[in-house]
Amino acid sequence: MKSTLTPPRLGRGHRIPKVVLREIRMVAERARKLFGGDPDTEVTDDFSAAQEVLAEIAERVGELAAAGRTGEVLDLFIDVSDVRERLRQAQLELRVSVHTQVQETLARLQDAPSVARLVERVPEAACQLGFDRALFSEIHESVWVPQSCIVLGDPTWAAEILRIGRAESPVLDRTVVETEAVRRRRALLVTDARREARGLTCLVEAARLESYVVAPVLGDDGVVGLVHADRYVQGRQVDEFDREVFGTFAQGLGIAFRRTVLVERVQSLRTEVGQFTTSIANAMDRILSTGLPTAPIIGDPVVPPPGPVPVRSFVESALTPRQLEVLRLMGDGKTNAGIATRLTISEDTAKSHVKQILRKLGAANRAEAVSLFLRTQQARSALDLS
Repeated sequence: MKSTLTPPRLGRGHRIPKVVLREIRMVAERARKLFGGDPDTEVTDDFSAAQEVLAEIAERVGELAAAGRTGEVLDLFIDVSDVRERLRQAQLELRVSVHTQVQETLARLQDAPSVARLVERVPEAACQLGFDRALFSEIHESVWVPQSCIVLGDPTWAAEILRIGRAESPVLDRTVVETEAVRRRRALLVTDARREARGLTCLVEAARLESYVVAPVLGDDGVVGLVHADRYVQGRQVDEFDREVFGTFAQGLGIAFRRTVLVERVQSLRTEVGQFTTSIANAMDRILSTGLPTAPIIGDPVVPPPGPVPVRSFVESALTPRQLEVLRLMGDGKTNAGIATRLTISEDTAKSHVKQILRKLGAANRAEAVSLFLRTQQARSALDLS
C-alpha cells in the first residue's frame, strides 16, 4: 500500500518568513520591470533560492550603475541591500530557533525508561525539528534493521515503510550511502535518492524517497543505529542546514542512548543485589532455625560437639588462616575480584580459596558459608559476654 500523498516539490529546507518573502518578491518584480525579465518568474520560499535571486539582481544593478544609469537603479539598489540583510537576519534567527529546539527535544528524551522506549520515540523527536517523516534503524553487524517509523498524517504508510524496510534488511555495502555515513560517523545529505541509494530500490520506491538526511547514532561500542528524515509531506527537499541540524540531533541522541543503557544496567544490578541479599537472609533464617549441618571435611572429620564453643572451633579448625581471611571478606560482601585486591592475590587464587571454603564447610553456596561464619561470630560474642 502506498500513500496518496503526492505533494509538489515547492522548495528546500525551512520556509522564509512570509513578511520577508513578500518583500523579496516585490523587489524581484521591480527588477523584472527594469530589466525586462520573464513576467512568470516567481521567487520560491526557500533561503538558497532567494539568496541567488537577490545576488543576481544586485549584480545586474551594478552593471547598470557602471553604464551610467544610476538614477534608475539607486532606489532598487538600496531596497535590494535592505532585503538581503533582512533575509540574512531571518536565517540567523532560524538557526538559533532550530538549534534551541534540538536541545529541548533531546532533553525530553532523557526520561526514556528503557532503550526500547527510546527507540520508539526517536522518529517523533526528529519530526519536532521540522521534518515530517523519520525512520530509526538498529545496526546488527553489517545489516541495518528498521525499528520505528513515523509519517505525519499517515500512520498506515509509516507501517508499510517499516514492514518493507525490515523485509529488505539492507546491508551496509558500497551500494548504499548509509555505509559512508557509518564510516565517516557524520550526517550526510542525499539529494537524489534514486541515483545515490542504488542498493535501496524497494525502500526508495515504497517511501518515494527523493532527498533525505541520514546520520549515525554512536554508542559506547561504535555505531548502534541510523536515523533518516525528510520533508516529503511538506513537498520540500532537504538542504545543507537540515543536514547540520540532523547531525547535531544524532550526536545528542547517541548520548541519550548511552545514558539509557547505563540506567538499565544499574537497575539490573540493583535487582541482582536485592536478590542476593534476600538469598543470604533466607539462608541465615534456615540455618538458625534448623541448626548447623554436618560438614564433610577432607581427612579426619571434625565433629562439632554441642554448645556454642564447638561452633567456633569447628569453623576455625576446618579452615586455614588465609581461608578465614577470605571468609571474613566474603562476609563483608566482597567479590572474588575484591578479595583478590584486598589480599594482593590473583582473582583465580581467590576463586580457589572460595571453592575450598565451601567444600570444607559443606556449604552449597557463598550465602550459606557466610551465614555459617556469622553464626560463628555470634557464638564468639555470646561466650565473651558469659
